[in-house]
Amino acid sequence: MASSLPKPRLLASFLADARFSEEVKALLRGAAVETTRLGHRFISGEHLLIPLIASDGPTGQVFRAAGATAEQVRSRVEFIVPHDPPFLVPKETNVSPRLIVMLEGAAEIAEGLASHVEAPEIALGLLRDREGIPSRVLDECRVNIRALIQRLRLLQGN
Repeated sequence: MASSLPKPRLLASFLADARFSEEVKALLRGAAVETTRLGHRFISGEHLLIPLIASDGPTGQVFRAAGATAEQVRSRVEFIVPHDPPFLVPKETNVSPRLIVMLEGAAEIAEGLASHVEAPEIALGLLRDREGIPSRVLDECRVNIRALIQRLRLLQGN
């Protein structure tokens, strides 16, 4: 049975995509830095979660008000996701298949609304997958994800 997930894709393709706001592109660049720092092969949701929480914008403020810190999340990601051997880490940064699906879904919705994908949509997309590492990490950091989602939806409506 073939996988329905896309193949990993270069980060550059998302940075050139006009459907994403400049803030989201900055978050993706921050996720690339975290991916490299942690010695991982692909940018995944857990890498994107770290700059989302650390951001100065309203989305970062909502995460921090819920009790999340970038340091806590980074520590949990280091514990949960094994480091790849250096020879497996590509020279160019790739986005993981699961994150591609989430980003493309957000972009299609934004396109239908004639707007850009913003940080709250990215955060909600990451939290939609309750079995994913971002949700697991936040659970382990004792963040009330249901309350966080409600606050992010309010932020999204503004």
